[in-house]
Order: sequence, then C-alpha cells, then structure tokens
Amino acid sequence: MNILGIDTTTKVASCSVLYNNTFYTKSVSNEITHSEKLLPIIHETLNKADITLDNIDMFAAINGPGSFTGIRIGLATIKAFAQVKEIDIFSISSTDLIGYVAFKENNTKEQKVLSLIDARNNRVYYALNKIAKNENGKIVFEKIIDVDNDTIDNVISKINEKDIIVAGNCINNFKDKLNSISEKLIDLYPTTEDLISCYFDIKNKEDYMYNAYSLDALYARQSQAERMSNNG
Repeated sequence: MNILGIDTTTKVASCSVLYNNTFYTKSVSNEITHSEKLLPIIHETLNKADITLDNIDMFAAINGPGSFTGIRIGLATIKAFAQVKEIDIFSISSTDLIGYVAFKENNTKEQKVLSLIDARNNRVYYALNKIAKNENGKIVFEKIIDVDNDTIDNVISKINEKDIIVAGNCINNFKDKLNSISEKLIDLYPTTEDLISCYFDIKNKEDYMYNAYSLDALYARQSQAERMSNNG
C-alpha cells in the first residue's frame, strides 16, 4: 500500500510517502508559513519518490491536539485530496502516536504511557494509555485518561499510577516535576514516518479510519479567539 502522511500540528510541517516499502520524507520548520509551505513539501516529497497523487492508495494525518492553525491547514488539505480521490484517511491523535512511539522504544509487552504536548503558559495537552501487544504482535490501546488539557501541576496530581513512561515534546520543560511520577522520561515528538508505521502496527486501525467528510480536528481546548469571545 502506498501512503502519503502529513503533520502540521507543531512548528515543523512534514510529509512522508511510503512507496514500494520505501520512505520519502520532507519537512520544514516554520509554523507561520504552514499554509504556504505544505503543498510545496507534498509536491517535493512525491517528486523524491518519483510518483504523483495518482499512485497514492491512502492518506494519513496526525490530528491534534497542537497548533490550532496548523491542524486546520493540514486537515483541510488532506481532506481535499481524499475527497477528490475518494480514498480513506488514517488519522490518529498526536498523544496516542506519542504513546505508540514510546511503547516501541521501550520494547515491552505492556506499558502505561502518559503523553504530554506543550500547550504553553505552563499547560499541557495530555492522555494516559495502557498499550500492549496481543498474541499476534499487534499494538492495542486502552484509554485510561482521554485527551484533555490542564496545568502540569494538576496533571501530575491526577496520575496515581506506578511504572509509567512519560513522553512528549515538553519533557525537559517539566523534568523536575515529572520525576515525582516516573523514572522513565522520554523527550520525543512522532514523525510522519511513525504515523505511517503505526497504521501497520496497531490492531484496531478501523477506529482511526475516516473519509473526507467524517474527519474532524481534535483541539482539546478552545482557541485563544474563542476563549476571549466567551469571556466577553
């Protein structure tokens, strides 16, 4: 299966193409210009693989939480492609994908992973999953805490678990506090290659399959404009 995957949830816009079992990837770091850079990145990645969108069998996208503007740009683009080509989209939250990568790096049969994403102003987006491999070697997610956002202190106070991994893109910002709940801290953010690999590795992939009309953005928090409007 030939898959094109994108990520615009952070300052880095990225595209990967899996074609004939080989990855081709291009990325650029500048959140302000995602709207200008995403299509050229996709075009360059397809050129590296020496194919066009006609060769793509499925699209993939990392969903939120993350940058509000970035998420909207990425999903709007991939949904437009999917609508024209009438093919499906594999889309997974950034928190679940962090859990997937951390689980694979830890090389265990079962592990609880607390995923953290920087939401700025001492806040984080977070989720807690129990992740395991079944008898067929497929990865299964069991949600303990679904995607939410809060201050880092409140998140830590809610975690009453032992032997967990804490992983995400803001680990170093809160390392001293996170040491109180885990000895396994992993600073990471998943790539679009991780996104595509996840499709093949997880058991319940049907829970993450959408079309151009059913895929919605996962924000986990109102935008700043919405918060200001609601507060008058």
